[in-house]
Amino acid sequence: MDTLANVIVSSILLGGVYFILSLGLNIILGVLDIVNFAHGALIILGAYSTFLINRALHWDPFILVLVDMVVVGVIGAVLYLCYLRFTVNSPLVRMFALIGFNSVVAALLLIFMGSDYRTVPIDLGTWYLGPIPIRVTQVIAFAFAIALGVITIVLLNRTKVGKAVKAVTDDRTSVQLAGINDRRLSLLAFTVGAGLAGAAGGIISTYVTFGSESGLAFAIIAFAIVIVGGLGDIWGGAVASLLVALVLTGVTVYLSSALTNTALFLLVLFVLLVRPRGILGRGRV
Repeated sequence: MDTLANVIVSSILLGGVYFILSLGLNIILGVLDIVNFAHGALIILGAYSTFLINRALHWDPFILVLVDMVVVGVIGAVLYLCYLRFTVNSPLVRMFALIGFNSVVAALLLIFMGSDYRTVPIDLGTWYLGPIPIRVTQVIAFAFAIALGVITIVLLNRTKVGKAVKAVTDDRTSVQLAGINDRRLSLLAFTVGAGLAGAAGGIISTYVTFGSESGLAFAIIAFAIVIVGGLGDIWGGAVASLLVALVLTGVTVYLSSALTNTALFLLVLFVLLVRPRGILGRGRV
């Protein structure tokens, strides 16, 4: 019983981190209809940003999450301005370019950072929920991820710019006819999505070890969450984040960590067969 309780608590904490991991991907997909195959590279750039600045300046890792958002957001803006905006009618070319960007980032990190796995050293002690030990850093990471997610959702729903971004998601042609510059909104959406990926990387760097090629593993989880939650459905992504965390944690504890990718694939396949629009039935197909 203690083991099951531990799995549930760990899944809840991990689910919050997974939510921010997939949020940027969901925004970019929902607004731009771009499957961002560079998402893993953006996540791992955020993780290394936190690691390097923390090692050099000893800044608090959770403050550095905000720095990661800016750094990786700027990288995302440059990527969009220099290339993606010219590939609106060439999705296949765009896909290979993003995959190429992902590979280049992994290769450069391997050259300059090596193949060693790293983590940001931070130990704030342990709390106990009855017999269940909970690392304080996990609680802070969960709170930080949820706060970023809530702020993003509020901005999308309560501000004029956010509503315009959502309008682009629903009907780009009508937005253009209304005289709104949808290209600027697209740039903003990609920049915000990239920044959130960087923030996710910064949070993850305090949570688990990572290496130069870890972006792919994180991207697989993010894509699975987006599919299970429904393409472009942020609330569905929140529910899916908890479900994916529960499945992965449960499989690791009760079966084997070697089966996590298999379990994730089976979950995605089941949802696609039963609920192709996602858990809440509101995603795109």
